[in-house]
Amino acid sequence: MKLFMQVVMTWLVVLLCSQQAMANKPTENQRLLSIAIAPESDYPAAGGALELALIMTPKQGWHGYWLNPGDAGFPTRFSWELPAGVTVGEVQYPAPSQLVTADIMNYIYPGEFTLLTEITIDKSVPVGSSLPIKLDVSYLVCSPSVCLPEQQRIETTLIVGDGRVSKDRTDKFNQWRQKLAKPLDARGQFSVEKGKFVITLPLPSSIKSDNAHIYPVINHTIVNNAKQSLIHDGDVLRMQTKAGDELGDRFQGVLVLENGIALSFEANKSDHVALIAEAKNNSSGSSIKDAWLLGVTAFFGSILGGLLLNIMPCVFPILSLKILSLTHQKSEKDARLGAVAYTFGAVLVCVLLGGVILGLRALGHQIGWAFQLQSPAVIAVLIVLMSAIGFNLAGLFEFGTMTSGSRLQDKKGPIGDFWTGILAAFIATPCTGPFMATALGAALVLPAGIAFTIFAGLGFGMALPLLLVSFIPALRAYLPKPGAWMTTARRVLSLPIFVTVIGLIWVLMRQSNNDYVLSVLAAAMLSAFGLWMTGLWQQSQRRGEWWPATSLTILPLLAVIIWIPSTHASAQLEQKDVSEAVAFNQDQLSTLREKQDVFLYFTADWCLTCKVNEKTSIDQKDVKEAFKQSNVVTMVGDWTSGDNKITEFLSQHGRSGVPLYLWYEKGASRPLILPQVLTPSELINHALN
Repeated sequence: MKLFMQVVMTWLVVLLCSQQAMANKPTENQRLLSIAIAPESDYPAAGGALELALIMTPKQGWHGYWLNPGDAGFPTRFSWELPAGVTVGEVQYPAPSQLVTADIMNYIYPGEFTLLTEITIDKSVPVGSSLPIKLDVSYLVCSPSVCLPEQQRIETTLIVGDGRVSKDRTDKFNQWRQKLAKPLDARGQFSVEKGKFVITLPLPSSIKSDNAHIYPVINHTIVNNAKQSLIHDGDVLRMQTKAGDELGDRFQGVLVLENGIALSFEANKSDHVALIAEAKNNSSGSSIKDAWLLGVTAFFGSILGGLLLNIMPCVFPILSLKILSLTHQKSEKDARLGAVAYTFGAVLVCVLLGGVILGLRALGHQIGWAFQLQSPAVIAVLIVLMSAIGFNLAGLFEFGTMTSGSRLQDKKGPIGDFWTGILAAFIATPCTGPFMATALGAALVLPAGIAFTIFAGLGFGMALPLLLVSFIPALRAYLPKPGAWMTTARRVLSLPIFVTVIGLIWVLMRQSNNDYVLSVLAAAMLSAFGLWMTGLWQQSQRRGEWWPATSLTILPLLAVIIWIPSTHASAQLEQKDVSEAVAFNQDQLSTLREKQDVFLYFTADWCLTCKVNEKTSIDQKDVKEAFKQSNVVTMVGDWTSGDNKITEFLSQHGRSGVPLYLWYEKGASRPLILPQVLTPSELINHALN
């Protein structure tokens, strides 16, 4: 009764204020909440869709309301006036905040917030057409003491064009999208027993659920101001609260985690879902213990994963030369000092990359492992750098950190080893392989201290062969004796480096346009010319021998880094030509797996493991025939240039990078995670069984 009277009083205040507002219609400057409309593109393409942003900015001390306003207030209402051939979708809301006043729970936005919706333009609309978009918005804006309804009309005009989107606007919309709730992949279940509402949601145990809250999309399905008790039981999150009066057979809600990430979900009614036992306090200690146990396991997994990275063609030559260079060391101390310096460089890169990822994810950005190779500028730098390393090994010029026994290396040994470790780690980390994928996925959801330990384990694993040879002299007895053959071996080891350069050029072709690729190749050629001149000056012992290489490398490289064409984003939209695969789409995935088996895999053009699996297993004729016979749909997610939706999906499955292979059996709520090294027989067995 008390709550009923509070709600009645609140609505009386709203009605009184409404009468006053009608008598004194506010001007633009007097409005308590301003609205601006921003299209993703001013020149949308016919036959496509674009997003519109509604930027809602309440004055200081005032707030707007979520889709479900809570115990008081009313939701925002939208009335569109659209030209022929244009349709609009539902308005999407970011995650709200809670405001409790005298036991009345409201779901609000205390500051500026942005709503998103999608406009679809029919392909029959001719290019150059003017599309006036008009919208009447009715909403409630409140302060701690008073509420006022307002209404305003906002307009914008679009011109049908080529659909181009500027980089600044893309970045802005990506930031707004990050605040929207991401859909959970599987449905939950709920039941009502003795007035208690109990819901279970599939949520990996590695995701922290402390201080999380569930917001009901439909009002009065649960009691808004009632306490919510949450507990994580394995990969299931369980919440218990008071049931509302309007609860039907389906519950829609948004789960907001402590870090601000929001997950939308649906749950079906079940006959019985077990109540939460009063043992939540005891679970906190065990969860800490489980986190450390998972962290230790992931640490050793990252060491094994780092060890396997040494067989990559861009790292194997560098590691081989570093190990062979130990035969030139005159003392055990020099050998060990060089190995420690190399290890420190490798560990430092892995920890720094991990720190950048954790920091950006904490700020709401969806990025994963190998994010650096999703930038054309980084690819350009690596092409020039790896070309220089290849020419060094081929004997075009001498550089102390890459040669064995040279004057520079004898003088700068530990420093050269340190930078070599940095280089090896930076170019080796893009792909995740066996052991490494699960470890890095765990690092992104574990406490920061444990996560950094896991990242350090990856660098330690990369340096482990050099450490073993350096600190165990007996192993050096198995190394070949130094001689003239080492010069030939060094030339041969330049070949996999040049193969790596070709692979990087191919990746850049997938990410950018031909003009940019040509400019990067020109920069690499100028760098090679400068290195050749440096090599000639080294032979003649001329002073200033590094000036040609430095000037002809740094200046062109800076030019291609500064000039990143905005059109490179269009390459990301190009569909992969992978047999008859369907491009990744979460909504389509949910529909398909209810009707048939689905093989879903995530790949990137710079991932060596991905390309090998596609060539040797996925694209095999026998596998395709088995899929066709069993009506299996292949769905592929291309992560070459980055994709926030794919990054979020990978995180939900405990992964921070590619590859990831999932098999959805028809009607199954959860997928089977396949190994990262595939075989044709394994895919055929899944298809035919």
